[in-house]
Amino acid sequence: MKIIIGIGLLLVIAAICLAVFAKLHISMGVRGVMIITATAGAGLILLLPSKLFLTLLLMKQNKKNNDV
Repeated sequence: MKIIIGIGLLLVIAAICLAVFAKLHISMGVRGVMIITATAGAGLILLLPSKLFLTLLLMKQNKKNNDV
């Protein structure tokens, strides 16, 4: 699960780098924008399970602390 979250974060960072540093949206036009949004979208989809994962981890830790 942590690997998927890491890959999602890297994809979002890569999309930001493509937009800011490579200026892909300027050099390639609409196709460049589509590449940037697809990269960012894939990263965000991979980041969605992180909320559930962190919530379950917190609930498990709270249950463990309450049982002691």
